[in-house]
Amino acid sequence: MSYKKLFWGILLVIIGVLFILKNMGLIFFDWWTVFRLWPLILILWGISLIPIKDYFKLGLSILAIALTFLVVSKFDKRERPFHNWNKNHQSWKFNSDDSEDFDNDTTYSGNVQELFQSYDSTVKYASLSLEAAAGDFRIADSTLTDKLLIFRKKGNIGDYSMTSSDEPDKRNVSLKIEESDVKFRNEGNMVQMYLNPEPLWDFNFDIGAANINFDLSGFKVENIDVDGGASAIYLKLGDKAPYSHVKIDAGAASIDINVPESSGVEVRTETVLTSRNFQGFKKVSAGHFKTDNYVSATSKILIEVDAGVSSLNITRYK
Repeated sequence: MSYKKLFWGILLVIIGVLFILKNMGLIFFDWWTVFRLWPLILILWGISLIPIKDYFKLGLSILAIALTFLVVSKFDKRERPFHNWNKNHQSWKFNSDDSEDFDNDTTYSGNVQELFQSYDSTVKYASLSLEAAAGDFRIADSTLTDKLLIFRKKGNIGDYSMTSSDEPDKRNVSLKIEESDVKFRNEGNMVQMYLNPEPLWDFNFDIGAANINFDLSGFKVENIDVDGGASAIYLKLGDKAPYSHVKIDAGAASIDINVPESSGVEVRTETVLTSRNFQGFKKVSAGHFKTDNYVSATSKILIEVDAGVSSLNITRYK
């Protein structure tokens, strides 16, 4: 039996067992931690090229995997809190919530960038496009009045450029990372965005390996288009728009979406290896689900997901 067949067979069995245990609530399986282990693939690839017996290769591979997960379980942290900009100390602050109460004494220096767009009451519609390689991206429910958008970034991966264009009643904003250098001391790419709740919003996010946490429950959202590679995606939607369309295209992803019970929700999925958990939905056909109140609800949400190896959870909240 060849090393390749044996190793990849065992790997697929392990992934399947993890999905089963997660669905049964026996373990917590966080894809975000796994995404950060991509250098392990290089190690395993290197082991496969060493001219030794297959059983030695298998032993080295198992040892490398065990040591890697041992280190991660010891040093990795589950919580990834919101990030706040402390104007008094000119540094980045980590808090458990997104308030302006900076009682956490831990501060992080580094390259910090702030961009913004002023708000004009004539702007009834707004679109936001974001293009970045990887990082931690957050949108928090906010009460901006004089700004359309505030963008804050901490990290040394590279600065962002912001461009905008106006149409009748609409402003289009585009954010793009200007460079993405390899650093010996990598301080990451952590982004916090605040939005004005008045316009009807369109979002287009082209992001690679990312942790996405968007609380959009306080905004009128018409379209959300997320193109992510290996991503952990959390979305919270509201019922302030009559119709919202969410489209997610991802590779290996952990996807969690919260939708209001008052909205009628339709879900269409095209996935390969997916763990699915839809609360309060009825199956219409293969990959097609709807809530009972879809026809009668005044606010409707269509969710389309095209993903590879993924975990997809959709939860309804009051």
